[in-house]
Amino acid sequence: MNKLQLTEQLGAKLGIAHSEAERFLNSLTGMIYEILRGGDKVNISGFGQFSVSHRAPRIGVNPRNPSQKITIPELNTPKFKAGEAFKEAIKLRQ
Repeated sequence: MNKLQLTEQLGAKLGIAHSEAERFLNSLTGMIYEILRGGDKVNISGFGQFSVSHRAPRIGVNPRNPSQKITIPELNTPKFKAGEAFKEAIKLRQ
């Protein structure tokens, strides 16, 4: 499912226009981005937790020339940890 399909289904479920559903989704993701940029975590109970992981700079090996060392810069990466309710909801049942 892509963003267009998600906003269409969200609009249908809430009984609102597609444009309103898209505005809601854009606002939600924008808020999550801003909170994470500020260094905080976002915890949606039952769904999961969004956070930022910091990777320190390190020395690596150039894959094209293994004898050459390169510096890999520091980097912040997003993380998501699924909540228990989310994990239970998607488990395959037989």
